[in-house]
Amino acid sequence: MSRVQRILPPELEGERLDRALAALTGLSRRRARTLIREGKVARNGKPLKVEGRLLGAADVLEIILEAEDEVAEAPFPEAPELSIVHRDRWLVAVDKPSGMLSQPAASQRPGDLAADQVLLRQLAGKEGQPPFLRLVHRLDRVTSGLLLFAAHPQALAPLDRAWRGGEVERIYLALVEGEAGFEGIEVDAPITRAPGGSWRFQVAEGGQPAKTAVERLAAGEGASVLRCRLLTGRTHQVRVHLAHLGLPVLGDTLYGARKGSAPRPLLHAYQLHLPHPRTRERLVLEAPIPEDFRPLLDRCQLSLP
Repeated sequence: MSRVQRILPPELEGERLDRALAALTGLSRRRARTLIREGKVARNGKPLKVEGRLLGAADVLEIILEAEDEVAEAPFPEAPELSIVHRDRWLVAVDKPSGMLSQPAASQRPGDLAADQVLLRQLAGKEGQPPFLRLVHRLDRVTSGLLLFAAHPQALAPLDRAWRGGEVERIYLALVEGEAGFEGIEVDAPITRAPGGSWRFQVAEGGQPAKTAVERLAAGEGASVLRCRLLTGRTHQVRVHLAHLGLPVLGDTLYGARKGSAPRPLLHAYQLHLPHPRTRERLVLEAPIPEDFRPLLDRCQLSLP
C-alpha cells in the first residue's frame, strides 16, 4: 500500500468527493467510490466515507492505495510559493505579489489561487498535513506586500483585539504621479463607494471616516515616493486619498493615473508593527521593495532611505 496526497484546486471547489478524487488521480469513479467506502480517503486529516460529500478549495485529500492502483500525476500546476517573511507557532506573515487575491472572491479567475489557498497548499505539502491558518486582514489584488495569518486558534482573539484597538501600525510605500509639495500631511477625508455600483471609491461627505498620514520620502522627475500610514482601514483607502491629493499611484488608472505610467499600481504594503499575540512583544515585519519598483525609481532618480 502507498499514500498519496492531493490538494483541491479552485476548479473543483463544490465538487463531489468521488468525482474530485477521480479527476485528481486518474482512477475510475467506481474505484474512487470503493476507496471512499473502505475508509481509505481522508480530508484535512479526517476520514470520509460519503462519496457525495462536497469539497472546498484547498481541501487536502489523502488516499491509501493498493499496489495495483495506477495514479496519474496531479493534473493541476502548482502555484508559485509565497515568500514567508515571518513564521512562528502563532502567526505567519507572507509577501503577497501583485495580481493575487488575498482570499477567494467572485472576481477569482479560473485556475487562480488566492494567497490563503497558496499558503495552505505550500505548508501542507511540506508538513504532510494542513496547518491552521486564518487570514487576519486583506490587501487589494493589485497591491503587493505583507499579509498576515493567524497560525493558532488562540492567536485569533488577540490579533483581532490589536487590529480593532489601533495597536497595529500599517505602512505602505507608494510611487505616485507628481512631485509632492509637502514633507508630511494627514489626510482626513471620508470615503464612500462611487456612484454606479462599480468597485471604485471616492472622497465624499457622509462617507466612512478615513485618515492617512502621508510622508514624502523623495521627489523628482515628475514622481514621488510616499510613506503612507493608515490611521483607519477603508477599502482602497491609500489609493483614494492619494488621488484626492492629486497624486495618484503610478499605474492606478482606476483612480486617475495615466495609462501606461506603470504596469500595475505601484503600491506596496511595506511594514506591519504589532504586538505578538502570545508574548505581546512588539514585532516589526517588513516586505522587501518589489523588483517592479526599481526601474521607475532609477528612471526618476529616486532613492529610498
